[in-house]
Amino acid sequence: MDTPRLTYDEYTVGWIAVLPCEIDAARLLLDHEHPDLPALRGDTNSYILGDMGGHNVAIAFPGAGRKGIASATDTATNIIRTFSKIRFGLLVGVAGGVPKLPSNKNTMKDIRLGDIVVGCPDRGTGGVIQLDSGKWLQPDKIDVQSHLNKPPIILLTAAEKLRGDLKFRKAKIETFIQSATDKAFELEMEEYAFPGRQNDRLFQSEHLHVTHEEDESCSQCLTDWEVQRSTRTSEKPAIHYGLIGSSNQVVRSADYRDQMQNLGILCFEMEAAGLMDTFPCLVIRGISDYSDSHKNKLWQPYAALAAAAYARDLLRVIQVIHVMETKIVMEVVQKRESNKG
Repeated sequence: MDTPRLTYDEYTVGWIAVLPCEIDAARLLLDHEHPDLPALRGDTNSYILGDMGGHNVAIAFPGAGRKGIASATDTATNIIRTFSKIRFGLLVGVAGGVPKLPSNKNTMKDIRLGDIVVGCPDRGTGGVIQLDSGKWLQPDKIDVQSHLNKPPIILLTAAEKLRGDLKFRKAKIETFIQSATDKAFELEMEEYAFPGRQNDRLFQSEHLHVTHEEDESCSQCLTDWEVQRSTRTSEKPAIHYGLIGSSNQVVRSADYRDQMQNLGILCFEMEAAGLMDTFPCLVIRGISDYSDSHKNKLWQPYAALAAAAYARDLLRVIQVIHVMETKIVMEVVQKRESNKG
């Protein structure tokens, strides 16, 4: 039986993705995919429509090759204008991790590839720091001047509820990952499978990636320079809550990464700073690399899938009635703009 076409006003959740693997991961997590709606004049976004956990979701993404803060702002502006009844947003995709010192007692406290970072208020911020809005005070110290809005209360409350479900083993993230992986295999999209812990290698900051022809892997990198960490035997992703660093630059520097660790940043990405003040949303990122010269794309599909599975489980704990009681995003944005004036 075909899913009936809905109207623009029946979609209440806006989901933004950028990379192809992020778009595909979101699509794999849909309960049902809906027919497309006619394009509206002036909206340059592309959309995939569907439902998750009883919520109608519009997955928006910009054109190929468009990414960064400005592109994210345009994408958000278009989605809230086209789908005028959206109540909140989710920015879901991959990011470069900022690994902590390894924990010998609990490996789930380390940030490892395939883990999930949720941007939550911390250290007096709303959960996202715009890294290119600050200034260098000393060669080894930066003053980040960032005052971005925090996620809406409905999403922070849901994240806390899901955090409790994880403790009591009632969360469905692993179930959603498995079902999406099975679906991916049926579609011959094997790259979304878990890459294996043998491919999760963290090197000391001083050791730069050793290249060999077209080989993106670390097959030539020296094992003597690997950071010694206790083996994490489980494929289950750890969930980390805290600060996300956002800027227009891809971070491939272990030195810069380590400096940002002092600010409490858990990962780096390139879109969130363009959304927090214009699109009330929660940022959810899967860790696909360690933000150093060893960065490659092997973990991107699985990391995108893990982040999407968290977002899908978040929607599970949000009641539809609470969504309908949440202010429409367009009204929130218009009120903010009028207050500025």
